Amino acid sequence: MTKLHKVLPSAIALVTVGALSTPVLADKYPSKPIELVCTTSPGSGAAQWCHMVAQNLAKKSALGIPVNVSFKSGGSNHEPVVYTQSKPADGYTLMHFAASFTGYFNLPHFKYSNKDFDIVARMEQHLYAIAVRADSPFKTYKDVIAYAKKNPGRIAMGSNKIGSIHHRHQELLHQTQGVKIRFVPYKGTGDVVKDVMGGHLKIGMAQPGKWSRHMKSGKARTLLLLNETRLGGDVWSKIPVPSDLGINYNIPHQFQGFMVKKGTPKDRVATLQKALSGISKSKAYKKYVKRQAHVIPAFAGDTEKLNKEFADGTAATRKLMVNLGILKK
Repeated sequence: MTKLHKVLPSAIALVTVGALSTPVLADKYPSKPIELVCTTSPGSGAAQWCHMVAQNLAKKSALGIPVNVSFKSGGSNHEPVVYTQSKPADGYTLMHFAASFTGYFNLPHFKYSNKDFDIVARMEQHLYAIAVRADSPFKTYKDVIAYAKKNPGRIAMGSNKIGSIHHRHQELLHQTQGVKIRFVPYKGTGDVVKDVMGGHLKIGMAQPGKWSRHMKSGKARTLLLLNETRLGGDVWSKIPVPSDLGINYNIPHQFQGFMVKKGTPKDRVATLQKALSGISKSKAYKKYVKRQAHVIPAFAGDTEKLNKEFADGTAATRKLMVNLGILKK
C-alpha cells in the first residue's frame, strides 16, 4: 500500500468528523414569505389596514420579503387562533388582533387562551361614537338615559359581537348611569350604521367616519363620542365626550396590533417590532391616519408589558361577562 493510500482514509475521516461537528448556521430571518393573518373579512376597514401594513412590511426598508395576507375570522375569531397555533413558532405567521380578543378568549368554544400567544406590537387605538337618526326623539345622550330609566330594557343599542370591546364598553357606560339598555350584536359596525339609518335600530355605536357622511347630510345625529377628549373639525368638535356630561369611567379603547405563537424566538419578535415601529412613523401610515377620523396612532412594542395589559383586560372582560350571565363562574 502506498503512502497516499495510508493517508487518505484518515484524512477523509477527519474531514467527515469535522463536517459533522460543525454547527449548522441558522437561516437569516426573515428568509421566506411571511403570512399575515387578518382576523376580519375582506373589504372591511380592518382588511384595508392589514393590506397596508403588509405592503409596507414587504419594503426593503422594513423586512424586504413578501408578506401575504390571508383572512380568517370564523367562530368569533376562533378560526385564526386555531390556525396560527397550527403553525410553527418561527415568526413566519403574524396574527392581527384587536382589543376585542380580551372577550373572545373567554368564550367557551375557544381551544386556546391569550397565554398561548405573545403580543408583538400594538399599532393604534380606535374611537367610537353613539348616534341616532336625525328624526329620533333622542336629542342628547341624556335623553337616552332618561328614557332608559323610565323604561328599563325597552331600548336596544347595536354594536359589534358578544364579548367584543364594543360590548364591554357599552355595558360599562350604561352601568355608570344605572340603566339597562339591551345589547344587539352585529358582525361589523357597517351593518349597525345601515340599520340605524334604515330605521330598524334606534341607536348604534360605530366609528366616527361611518357616521360623518350621514351627519353632514343632516340624516344622523351623533350623541356621544366615546373618548377622553373631543375631536377637532367643524362637525366633531361639537360632539360631547362622557366627561362633558359628568360621566367618568375607565374607557376601554379598541386597538389593533399583532400576535405570534408563544415560543417564537425573541430576536425574531424584535425584528418584527422594529419593522412595525418603522411603519408607524412612515409617510404611508400618516397618510392612512389622516383619512381615518377614528384612528389614534399608539405604537407600543414592549411584549412583556403588552401581555400583562392584555391579560388584565381579559380578566376584566370575563368578570363583566359573568356578571351579565353570558358566562358561568
